[in-house]
Order: sequence, then C-alpha cells, then structure tokens
Amino acid sequence: MPSNRQLKAKLYTVKNIGQITKAMQMVSATKMRKSQEVALRARPFAKEALALLSDLVQHEETREQKSIFFVEPKAQKICLIVATSDKGLAGSFNSQILRLASQWMQQTEDVDVVSVGRKGRDYFRRRGIVPVAEFFSFSDIVTLHDAAPLSEWVLSAFEKGRYKRVMVASTQFFSALVQKPDIRQILPLDMEELEDAVKNIIPKTGKYADWKSEEGEAEGHSHLLEPSPEDILQTLVRDLVQVQILHYVFESNASEHSSRMVAMKSATDNAKEVQEELQLQLNKARQASITQELTEISTAKEALSKD
Repeated sequence: MPSNRQLKAKLYTVKNIGQITKAMQMVSATKMRKSQEVALRARPFAKEALALLSDLVQHEETREQKSIFFVEPKAQKICLIVATSDKGLAGSFNSQILRLASQWMQQTEDVDVVSVGRKGRDYFRRRGIVPVAEFFSFSDIVTLHDAAPLSEWVLSAFEKGRYKRVMVASTQFFSALVQKPDIRQILPLDMEELEDAVKNIIPKTGKYADWKSEEGEAEGHSHLLEPSPEDILQTLVRDLVQVQILHYVFESNASEHSSRMVAMKSATDNAKEVQEELQLQLNKARQASITQELTEISTAKEALSKD
C-alpha cells in the first residue's frame, strides 16, 4: 500500500492536472463560440454569393463552351484536401477524419493529398505518403487570410488541368457535442454541395441555432451582369469557390475547438474522480495509522499493568 507521502504527492499532481484541463476546457469553449460567430457573420455574403453562382451555373448550362470550373478535366488524378489540426488534445477529432480519408484513398486510385494541419501532414508522412502541398499554422480563429493560400493553390491546380476532381475531407460541425467527418466535392462546381455548405453554417443546436441573417430569407434573386457573364465569370467564380473552401475550414475549426473542449471536460471529470479516490485512500491510510498507534498504546499499557 502506498505511503501517506506518496498519496499526498499523487493527490497534489492530480489537482494540478485538473486545474490545467479545466482552464483548457474554458479556453476551448470560448474559441468555439468565436469560430461560430465568424462563420455566421460571413453567412449573408455566402448566401448572396451562392445565389449569384446559381445564376451563373444556369447560364453556363445553356452554353456549348462551358467554363473550366464547371467541367471535369481529362486528368486522371484526384486531389484530396485533408483538414486536421496543428495541436493535439482534441479527442478523436484528428483520428476520425484521418481514418475516413485513409479508407477513401484505399478505394480510389491516383490520389494526391493536400494536408491542412500538422497532424495530417505527420500522419501521411509516417505512412510514406508525401503531400503535394502543406498548409498549417492557421490562427486559432481561422480568417480569410489564413485560408487564402489554400484556395489559390486549389484553383490554380484545377485551372492547369492537374486534377479531374478536388475533394475535401473535413469535419462538419453540428453542435458542441456532435461533429461528423465527411468527404465533399469542391471542384468541378456542384450546386448541391454549395447549398449544403451554406445551410450548415448555422449549427443544428446550441447558442446560435436560432440565428438568422439580418437581411432575411430572400425568395428570389435577379442579377444584372455587365459587361457580360462570360467576361466576369473567370474572376468572380474564384471568389465564390474561396467562400466554399473557407466555410469548410470554418467548420473544421469549430469542430476542433468543440472536440478539445469535450476532451478537456472528460479529463477534468476523470481528474476529480481520481482525486476523490486518492483522498479516500489517504483518509484510510491515516485512519489505519491512528488505529495502529492506539493499538500499540493499549498493548503497551496492558503489558505495564501486568507487571
């Protein structure tokens, strides 16, 4: 049985760990709320951008010569963007998305990996897979400036015809307790994917579940394009695709902070349980020590009285 000194040392260590995990839990909760707020502020622009893109897609469907962003190139390779975190202590956040990406790659041939986050980069390198591009050291609350290099690389690679499809493996944020890893298509443009991305900006439950855009829900859209749709399409679509990529990164960022918050809460609860168990053991050890001392005193008294 451990001595009182050992039990006290363990109890002191567990208390310190519990304080650290409690602080990390509170910090992660704050970052999660901020990341949701950032995504929600961008939603009105995302909705209008989606409406404009919808009009452009309808216009493209009437043309024989379509834009390269709407047509699958004749390339053989597929690009898979895997969004992970730079830091650990986020529960199963990284392991789930990396497992899903690995399973998808086993079923798909000629896949190039683009890693977003240090955890994904290290994971693929350990397995002999060298990412064609790496993006990490994003801000705790992701901004457009952080995601801009990734968007530019994706658009440039697709314009050059290197990939027939560009997919993204990221974690979709539903609530603080529910996040789902998923693989979605970015290019060539698909309206269903874009609509789904904008809808999921608002979480299903939680503080922002009832949030609505100040502009309200528009029933229809009408755009006057000058000088012509063909002239503005190439420059405008790049910005619209950036919106799509940015919101996938937003979802992954909010999911990371949520997973870390839940993981730290579990660690704090476990620390409390261990602390209570150690305190009980210490109390038992103290009681045993007192009982032993009383027994020795009683035994000595009886021995002296017999003499």
